[in-house]
Amino acid sequence: LMRFIKFVYEQDLEGVDEIDLSQRNLMNTLKGKFLEMVVEVTMMKFNHELMPGAWFGQTGQVEVPLFQFVKTTTVKASKTKAYQIDVFGKEEKRHKVWLCECKYTKTPMDLTQVKKLESAAQVLIKTHEEEGTEVPEIHLWLVSAGGFAGKVLTYIESRADIYYSDYDGINNLFKAYGGNYSIPQFAEDDG
Repeated sequence: LMRFIKFVYEQDLEGVDEIDLSQRNLMNTLKGKFLEMVVEVTMMKFNHELMPGAWFGQTGQVEVPLFQFVKTTTVKASKTKAYQIDVFGKEEKRHKVWLCECKYTKTPMDLTQVKKLESAAQVLIKTHEEEGTEVPEIHLWLVSAGGFAGKVLTYIESRADIYYSDYDGINNLFKAYGGNYSIPQFAEDDG
């Protein structure tokens, strides 16, 4: 009976479990954009409040800036490659910027993303130097729904200029600023 079923239905069952890679990539792009929007909306509501440092991977409390604008941007100096910054916030009055890298997978963020964000910060500094403008105080913010690899935590634990928020951290921030639901976690990790 099994041979008969296999013979008759083999072609119909072939590839049933496969997912079209273009659809998987589209889903990954949409998930990433969603997290970036959550971070962007949250950052737009910051207003010098003191927030629990644990939500940013810090001890004590963190005073969040009042950003004049928050957006996705690209930085490039004259002789450097371009770097996309997932979320960029600028506070004019206190001359601060936050560069944010978002990762919406179950896989923990690794050192590659941290180094990329640090490179983007260096290019931002270089653009200010080339333009002859004052270099702002730069903070890096890593947001990863899947947490962080051990090497990342070791690398950034002594850095006061790098904040990091895992799934609980970004959810707590989102809810503190009016988000009325938890950011969904997906059953499988698509990348």
